[in-house]
Amino acid sequence: MASFWQRLIGDAPIEQRAAQPTIPSRVATSATPDNSLTLTAVFRAVQIIANPVSKADIQTYRYATGIGDQRIDNPLFINRPNLDETRRETIFQTVVALALEGNSFWLKQYESNGQVNSITVLPASAVSINQDPNTGRKFFEYLGKTYTSNEIEHLKLFPRAGYLRGISPIESCSADIAAALDLRDYAANWFSSAGVPTGVLKSNRPLTKDQADEMTNNWHNKQQNKQTAVLGSGDTYEVVELSPKDALFTEVQAQAVQQVARLFGIPARLLLTGVDGTSDTYSNLSEENQTFYRHTVMAYTDAIGDALSNCLPRGTRAQFSFATLFAADQASRFAMWNTALAGEAFMTVDEVRNMEGLNV
Repeated sequence: MASFWQRLIGDAPIEQRAAQPTIPSRVATSATPDNSLTLTAVFRAVQIIANPVSKADIQTYRYATGIGDQRIDNPLFINRPNLDETRRETIFQTVVALALEGNSFWLKQYESNGQVNSITVLPASAVSINQDPNTGRKFFEYLGKTYTSNEIEHLKLFPRAGYLRGISPIESCSADIAAALDLRDYAANWFSSAGVPTGVLKSNRPLTKDQADEMTNNWHNKQQNKQTAVLGSGDTYEVVELSPKDALFTEVQAQAVQQVARLFGIPARLLLTGVDGTSDTYSNLSEENQTFYRHTVMAYTDAIGDALSNCLPRGTRAQFSFATLFAADQASRFAMWNTALAGEAFMTVDEVRNMEGLNV
């Protein structure tokens, strides 16, 4: 830039300024189950929920008049709901659909005796629901074919009166997920696409646009060819640097992870983040795990258990068991079983072995 004296006597070089910068248009990010799953926090949160549910024991009970519910051997359908895949795969797919879309749909196949012998988990987004205004009966559309409620079992994670579909966590809290997606992409593109220069060349000499461009091009050529750069008197180069913490927006991204943990009901520590003011002690972690199973995992197991029961003969129900998962450690379990078997025992040795998975 010319000095005041040069401007006054008319000896200043003609300055050529670039056009005013324009702010690029921004495309609003919308949260969908597919792009939400590209967030590491969402992917891990869904996996953390699906793993224990898909591996949990399922027990079958039959109601008997005057006696109540009695434990019976699991029918083949409970041990393997789909003959072409393991029970873990079937349950895992169901949990993923419930977590991401709030709904899961099972296409039921029947035996000649009228009992369900297999289910297939359908893509939730491909199933549409309609309701007959006269009878109130629901029917489903999938790949151009219509099914009744007898043919498709509909599971909802968050049922709401007046809504045919369950409420999706992603859809309901789409603004929070979209913000996390925006932050992730912004941080990833900070150096490559954000228009942030790697450095600034400064000069205390008046420069025209052509002189400034020539100085910049010479500097770039030297840098690209790994050559020594030489600056003239009064010229300096300052590197634009950000600390790794600032460059990755560590604190803001940690808040986004905590928000995902809150949305899915996951203890923050399981997503490798923490909440200020909390401490990790054995007692706290044990209580946290108990709370996670009761208030998060059981929302899924209750929905799946009810759906499995709907596929069984009347008077028979399926129920998930987390007894072994709730046990803190081996010593605690042994003490619990000793109490159950001692004195007026309320459990048998075989029942204990079943709970420990030893009679498999």
